Amino acid sequence: MKTRRSHKAGLLLLSAFAAIGAAGCGGQPEVQGKTGGEDGKAAEKAFDYNQTATLTMYNPTVSPDYYKDYILPHIKKKFPNVTIEHINPSDPGNGIDNLISAKKLPDIYLMATNGIPNLMEKGLLANIEPIAKTNKIDLTVFEEPMLQSIRGISDKGELLGLPWTYGSTALFYNKDIFDRYGVAYPKSGMTWDSPELRDMIVKLNRPQDGVKGIMFNLGNMLGQNQLSLPFVDPKTEKALVQAEGFKRIIDTFASLYKLGGSVDPADFDSSGQKAFITKRNVALWAGNAVYPMLIDLEKKGNGFNWDIVSLPTFKEASGVGTQYFGAVWSVSAANGKQELATQIIALLTSAEVQIEGGGLIRFPTLKDPVVKDSLGKGESFLQAKNMKALQLNKIPAATTPTKYDGTAAGIVVGKAVEVIRDQKDSNTALREAAEEIDKKIADIRGAK
Repeated sequence: MKTRRSHKAGLLLLSAFAAIGAAGCGGQPEVQGKTGGEDGKAAEKAFDYNQTATLTMYNPTVSPDYYKDYILPHIKKKFPNVTIEHINPSDPGNGIDNLISAKKLPDIYLMATNGIPNLMEKGLLANIEPIAKTNKIDLTVFEEPMLQSIRGISDKGELLGLPWTYGSTALFYNKDIFDRYGVAYPKSGMTWDSPELRDMIVKLNRPQDGVKGIMFNLGNMLGQNQLSLPFVDPKTEKALVQAEGFKRIIDTFASLYKLGGSVDPADFDSSGQKAFITKRNVALWAGNAVYPMLIDLEKKGNGFNWDIVSLPTFKEASGVGTQYFGAVWSVSAANGKQELATQIIALLTSAEVQIEGGGLIRFPTLKDPVVKDSLGKGESFLQAKNMKALQLNKIPAATTPTKYDGTAAGIVVGKAVEVIRDQKDSNTALREAAEEIDKKIADIRGAK
């Protein structure tokens, strides 16, 4: 059945993003009936979709089953004589450095955006922009902030991938807790400082009942922060985390967590996911896309009454959500198969494939309202949920990422937990974080 198929696919994709520490599809106009005019039609006819070729695909992002069920069939339908050989990075000898040494570089990469800087530094990725232009592939169909985020990774502004997913965030809420205490449900469009939100948390924070008003997935809320704050200067490779904005975010979340009662700070963890989904003792949770997990609980008869509204925003960045973070398709700069590889990833980020992906709870990356409206439509359980709330906030300008961001973010998240647990103030925590990040970067550079 369709729902069972989409549910299984959602779980596979969720586990994949958990594995890469995160946490749609845009593209080829031909699939959408848009080809860039008569020249585009001519280019479409000229390209040989029936050519015989073998390409390799490097995939640390989705499970082998997801790859087999939802990626390969699209390629085989459009390119019947193209063979794709899957390179699983978890297999022995399949690390990037091993493949470089063996001169077996992949033709196509599927990876999270934070994987691009390392491959870019090694010169492994092609700039897709000129290839797309030559082949009349319309890149304007994508959400522009997503493309700009990917371009921002390169100091030359090169487009080193096409966006396939977006790791959306929202404010989840447990309706049962709201109902228990007679509190009105939250609405989209709140700010973190709004009296409405603060009053709500005060009413819901019930230490005597073991109920917390709010928790946060700090990995998302800091890693893809709404104020577009970078962790590391890409030129000097020095920590930038003592910026006032980081203090603002951490102090805001610490204040909200403690509203309305003597909540034990020791109970706070950096994710909040277990408290919201498993323990169900948190009324509000600022978190990431855990819908497959929630659907799985529902199908097993262990679900609960939840919904979402748009993530509250900072008043100095009104209406702005979290930065773009997701999986992207990239093309190898080696092997001489860039044109075919680009046609394949354009297909995999096309409207037709993206509509299927939306049904599989893969967040769309195209502007097309029909594609955007597909999110969650393959799962009947989500029809009653406020999924449109995910598209209300704007995607902010992304910071220029570095290969040290994952390390830096982990350190800052740990320090934020210490602040929320009343173990130190935010100024001290961020100073220590900067020192630790700089030392870690020096150690990494020294190990080369």
